[in-house]
Amino acid sequence: MKQLQKPLSLLAVSAVLGLVVASDNPNRIYQLTDLKKVSFAHGSHKITAYVCDTDSKRQEGMMFLTASEVKNTEGFLFVFPSAAPRSFWMRNTVLPLDIIYLDAAGKVLNIQKGKPYVESGLPSSGSSQYVLELRQGMASKFGIKPGVKLKLPTVRAVE
Repeated sequence: MKQLQKPLSLLAVSAVLGLVVASDNPNRIYQLTDLKKVSFAHGSHKITAYVCDTDSKRQEGMMFLTASEVKNTEGFLFVFPSAAPRSFWMRNTVLPLDIIYLDAAGKVLNIQKGKPYVESGLPSSGSSQYVLELRQGMASKFGIKPGVKLKLPTVRAVE
């Protein structure tokens, strides 16, 4: 019986490793496991965000991610070296998104509704240092709207 346990153990480990490999998104440069995560609260809601703090991470953003990969309480936090007018698009983005532009102090400037695969620009209404992307409709559910200040964790862009 003991000899049978070893092959079963190896099979179990292989199955687990297979699941880990299978969960990688082949279209992405940065897998979710490659990205730093931060959490913060807004009211009674906890939001966990993957951090995009380099040019290449900001360029990829939420491209190719599906609903099964991103929970309703998760999003992406884009961190820029300084505040400036910004414009995002939805190239290769499968999920409809709330694109939340924030100033250097974390105050919401405006929220754009991103439609999957639409490549026209969705601009900020002022100088934005941070952009938070959530699945569409979650900003409203979390009480995030223009003028609200989010208590973002300390994150800095890597230049």
